[in-house]
Amino acid sequence: MENLLTPDKGLIIWTIVSFAVLVLLLSKVAWKPLIKALKDREDGIRKAIDDAGSARASAEQLKAQLEQDLSKAQDKAAGMISQAQAEAQKLREQMMKDAEAEAHRLIEQTKRQLEEEKSKLSRELRQEVAGLSVRVAEKLLRHTINAKEQETLVAGFIKDLDRESKAN
Repeated sequence: MENLLTPDKGLIIWTIVSFAVLVLLLSKVAWKPLIKALKDREDGIRKAIDDAGSARASAEQLKAQLEQDLSKAQDKAAGMISQAQAEAQKLREQMMKDAEAEAHRLIEQTKRQLEEEKSKLSRELRQEVAGLSVRVAEKLLRHTINAKEQETLVAGFIKDLDRESKAN
């Protein structure tokens, strides 16, 4: 048991030498690939983080662009609605003016037709009255006026009636 507490110098040297050889062997064979694998993994993780950051920035930029485009589209739609309402109002006003003008035109046309009918009826009535008056006068004056004087009298009477109807 005492040997266990006092180390042997040869054993210490061989232990150090075998540890150094093991470390040298491990550094050549195992540590370099292990460190390379860890470094590659670290680089992959950094690259993924950088890619995620740039993807996030790109997504935020795209989101801002889309929000801006949406805002522009909403403004454009509101402008189009406003313009359509203004055009509809103008069209409504124009249609009202056209309808009023058409109504006035129809009223004037109807008035002209009524005046023409009135004039026509007045002439016909005067001619009828003149004819009746001539017949009555003819019967009364038949005995005293000859045929030539009668025709002259009737023609003068009709001319007088025409002048009066034109004056009215």
